[in-house]
Amino acid sequence: MQLSAAHRREVIEDLLDIKIFSSMNNLIKDKIRTARDTVKILNLKKENLLDKARMQKDFIEELENRGNANINSNKEKIVKLEEYIDANNEQSNDYQQDVDELNNELEKVGKSKKSDFIEVKAKLSQKASTLATTHKFFADNKVCPTCTQSIEEDFRLNRISTITEQVDDLKRGLQEVSSRINEEEDKEKEFLRISKAVSSNLNAINQNNTKVREYQRQIKDLESEIQELTDNLANRNIEHDKLEEFNSSLQEVYEEVSAIKETVAYYDFTYSLLKDGGVKSKIVKKYLPLINKQVNRYLQLMDFYINFSLDEEFSETVQSPIHEDFSYASFSEGEKMRIDLALLFTWREVARMKNSVNTNLLIMDEVFDSSLDGFGTDEFLKIIRFVIKDANVFVISHKQDLHDKFDNVMRFEKVKGFSSLVS
Repeated sequence: MQLSAAHRREVIEDLLDIKIFSSMNNLIKDKIRTARDTVKILNLKKENLLDKARMQKDFIEELENRGNANINSNKEKIVKLEEYIDANNEQSNDYQQDVDELNNELEKVGKSKKSDFIEVKAKLSQKASTLATTHKFFADNKVCPTCTQSIEEDFRLNRISTITEQVDDLKRGLQEVSSRINEEEDKEKEFLRISKAVSSNLNAINQNNTKVREYQRQIKDLESEIQELTDNLANRNIEHDKLEEFNSSLQEVYEEVSAIKETVAYYDFTYSLLKDGGVKSKIVKKYLPLINKQVNRYLQLMDFYINFSLDEEFSETVQSPIHEDFSYASFSEGEKMRIDLALLFTWREVARMKNSVNTNLLIMDEVFDSSLDGFGTDEFLKIIRFVIKDANVFVISHKQDLHDKFDNVMRFEKVKGFSSLVS
């Protein structure tokens, strides 16, 4: 089974107990991130306190240096506004007087009767039209066109004369009604003129009342501001205490930020030590010569004479007496198995030396069943019998011709789908 460079590095880090550096590194990274987040929060708090302290300082300056000036200025504004109110009220009184006079004129003018006279004129015109029709009938006819009877001349002339008099009376009446209509039109125009003048004065009064209400509101606001300024002047010592409190909190934040930044600097230094290029790299460098020496020792014990070495990135370099620039993939499966076994035995040696603990159990599963040839098998058996003396070795194999190679043999068979020990 081929081990990648990353896998090899992971194995050796586990054996050397430096895998913990990665977890420590992650822990320190979390602490650095948390500390920097805290610094951000404290910086926001600092800016907030700076703003509050600046505003409080400006407020105290305004309070002590300009408080009385602002009070006097507001009082002057109130006087001006009261003058405006008086002027507007006086003007409104004048407008109201004009309205009263105009209302009296309206009463004198009275409501127009133009519509009544127009109605009378219409009736007179209708009657005049009827008389004109009758007059034309008697003037044009001496015999009734309907019944063909003769109309007496005296009766006809008398009717014409009577109708003529009536028409003259109606003409005079129409002239008199037309004259009255003209008079009513003039009266109506005067009424409208006076009404518009009344509306104009009432609008002016409403505008003045709106201005007066606005002036009164401004006066109320200015009086509230004067009261607030007066109260603040009386309590300016309290405002100084607030400023001291802000400054004290600000100093605490500065100190806290400084302490956390110092801690972050320590964390950064520790993080740099724990990175791959730091202490961990030095530990790996220390053990690499031993690893390469042991790997090649076990290869030679298996009569495989190559120079196999790992660099700091755990990439292999393979040289042989015949060829150079070999790689793991260049070898046969049997040769690869010898390299893997050499690495396995070496990792075991490193673990024993580093941890001062006897690794007294070694289980080999189907080592002989895959790639090792007969010669390689013999050499491997020599290693586990004569070189590895401090371990209980268990070899699992399907080969039947290995029984005489081991001190104890346990045989298993499949019975109903399960492996069972054969006695």
